[in-house]
Amino acid sequence: MTPLKVTIFGAGKIGMALAATLAESQEFVVEVVDHSEQALDQLRAMRIDVSGRRLRHTDELQAMLSGRDVAVACVPDSALKTVANAAAQADVHFLDFSGTRPETRDILRALSTRRAIFHGCGVSPGLIGNIAWNLLKMSSPVTDLVLRVGAVPRYPTNRLGYGQIWNVDGLIDEYTRPSAAIRDGKSVTLSPLEDHRALTIDGIDYEEFNTSGGIEDLSIFSEFSPRNVTFKTIRYPGHLEYMRFLLDDLGLRSRRDMMRSLLCNGLPIIDDDILLLMVTACGRRGRQPTQSTACHRFVPTQKNGTFNALTSVATGYAATLLSLLQQGKIEPAGFIDHHRLDTETLLRSAYLKPLISTR
Repeated sequence: MTPLKVTIFGAGKIGMALAATLAESQEFVVEVVDHSEQALDQLRAMRIDVSGRRLRHTDELQAMLSGRDVAVACVPDSALKTVANAAAQADVHFLDFSGTRPETRDILRALSTRRAIFHGCGVSPGLIGNIAWNLLKMSSPVTDLVLRVGAVPRYPTNRLGYGQIWNVDGLIDEYTRPSAAIRDGKSVTLSPLEDHRALTIDGIDYEEFNTSGGIEDLSIFSEFSPRNVTFKTIRYPGHLEYMRFLLDDLGLRSRRDMMRSLLCNGLPIIDDDILLLMVTACGRRGRQPTQSTACHRFVPTQKNGTFNALTSVATGYAATLLSLLQQGKIEPAGFIDHHRLDTETLLRSAYLKPLISTR
């Protein structure tokens, strides 16, 4: 089988983790492109079978994709359209980790008639939407759907019960921007940090509350017509009260720079985390209420370096999708509805199965 030639734009944590994951397999030939020579030096220090190229000007993007098969955007949202344009001009498959953006979709629409387009291929959006869709497919008529995602330290050492697990700017966005939801069958937005509830998973106490950004395209559930859909984050008990104190009592909601500095300088970097994905679907069977729950727990293997569970699962999901494309098990053209793929098949893949905790 001819290897799939993958070019990853961005040598940040996600880009390096995906490169390390794909490099394990003979299915792929991997190249990483970045503006920063220092970032590429860090990639080379990992001693994995990938090549690195420095990008000096965005005009070089299309030429860099000549003879390649896939462009993967591991870049900030501000650079997403640039990579999408290059993929469209070079006529290659495209994958990103962001939710569906109308402007990006427009750029890639013509390309989708010839190549596969994957949007939102991380944890949330990504795997959590797949788990939720498959649960809905197997459940009775559902009225209420709650999606929960939480990455927390395995061994919390501070009162927040938290650390630098993901991008700090993304965390602040989660806690301060409105959350997409469905109420009584209509799309609405909810205030973040609301609807707090206690939660117990495998005998361990957590808390859950509304946050933004976890799944923006709620239309993927439309065929099941749930009356209410909510996205929540999972944290250790007490986390929410401390965050409300910082954001509201100290006024840091309007001082994002100060909030970012506080979290970056005060919270430890966490490599040993636990990722929890839990979806609950409630409905009725005749006069009887019904409830179905899917819950998955992931831990890092650190096989490819010090990548935590959240990063490893995000890149493991993307690698699984690219592997299925390479094997001809995903259509080679179109906007790919990867939420419809069988969850158990995905979790049995070589890229996700080692991360599943049996505890």
